[in-house]
Amino acid sequence: MKAININPIVLIIVNIIAPSMYMFLSGKFIQVFLLVFAAALMALMGRFKRLAIYLLIYGAIMGIYYVTMQIKSIEATGLFLIVLVQCVPCIALASILVSKYNSAQLLSALETLHVPRVLVVAVTITLKYIPTFRREFSYITESMRLRGIGFTWKRPVKSFQYFIVPQLFRCAALAEEVTAAGLVKGIDAPMNRSSYFEEKFTFADVAVLVVFAAGLVGGIVWKHM
Repeated sequence: MKAININPIVLIIVNIIAPSMYMFLSGKFIQVFLLVFAAALMALMGRFKRLAIYLLIYGAIMGIYYVTMQIKSIEATGLFLIVLVQCVPCIALASILVSKYNSAQLLSALETLHVPRVLVVAVTITLKYIPTFRREFSYITESMRLRGIGFTWKRPVKSFQYFIVPQLFRCAALAEEVTAAGLVKGIDAPMNRSSYFEEKFTFADVAVLVVFAAGLVGGIVWKHM
């Protein structure tokens, strides 16, 4: 089956609405619905490897949760895990948003919403900085390893400083680089911006949103029956 292409706005909308639904729907219902919805969407997009990884993570957390709930002294840990596992479907969809779409695609998609340019740029840079942060973090850990500096629980604050201080300096440098790159590409130009990528809503995008909305409405009806 050919993988479908989903507009990034769909994933953004789902990730904005889904977490807030825990306040209005049954926790068990929304947890199962989001898991099935995210798994089906990732399968349709052809992200089977990523789907398998997140299902393993979900299963592992749930397994630990059921074990901790049997032990009175660590029940608090189980409550934390059940909150954490509820975030896994949204994190899985957000990871696709970060890894699949480049900056030009995100800009093109967000500009169709006619939101302020400042917000569009801020969201795009934030989403694309996540993989950059991960790459910079790997550089820092490798540099620490070469210098014989390792993380130790005996001195957690000192060890944490070895990670965070270089990262802060790199953030400042990268912010300047990103700003310069954006200005070169005319991101602050007052006229409408053209793009090689034309991210329009398709039938698949509408169908995904309809299924998502129908599931939420069904949950509300089921809760009040």
